[in-house]
Amino acid sequence: MQRDMTLNGFRTVAALLLAPLAIACAGDAGEEAESGGEGEHEAPAAAEAAGTPEGVITDLREMTFADELAVDLDAMEETESGLFIQVLQEGSGPPAGYGDEMGVHYTVWLPNGSKVDSSHDHDPPEPLDMILGSTALIDGWVEGVTGMRMGERRKLVLPYHLAYGTEGRPPIPAYSPLVFEVELAEHIPTGEG
Repeated sequence: MQRDMTLNGFRTVAALLLAPLAIACAGDAGEEAESGGEGEHEAPAAAEAAGTPEGVITDLREMTFADELAVDLDAMEETESGLFIQVLQEGSGPPAGYGDEMGVHYTVWLPNGSKVDSSHDHDPPEPLDMILGSTALIDGWVEGVTGMRMGERRKLVLPYHLAYGTEGRPPIPAYSPLVFEVELAEHIPTGEG
């Protein structure tokens, strides 16, 4: 799994998942803490206090998801942050933790069913390489893949504040939740997590 940790060879969401400027991929962990990772997006209460634009639905339970996404929030575990997780296929081996090298296949959709990107559609179809807790990724992705076991597949529904927040990042609009299906394809535990 010692592939190049740059954006080369990755498409839309690989670049979208990585924090702006791909700071961790450049190897500067000090700047990562300032520019990416946890706390990058407004918390829901802060966004609500700032005023949500009229017509924007911020409560995932009030949102309509495209039928083909098969999102059933009642069948999913909701975390304290508001992330929804559903295990679609159990994995085996140790759970992924901080510092582990991982290769994760993913597909991501907007709530209306529009596919934004999939690692399976790339040429060649390779998983996104990451080091959990070091690679600067959106908060919901990091939380959603933590604890996965080799071969495990999960569905993740990220509220906007764990994705691209009140600003969005084209082609993802502002205040947009995201629906992911992720699979842990490669895992090298470090023993740190």
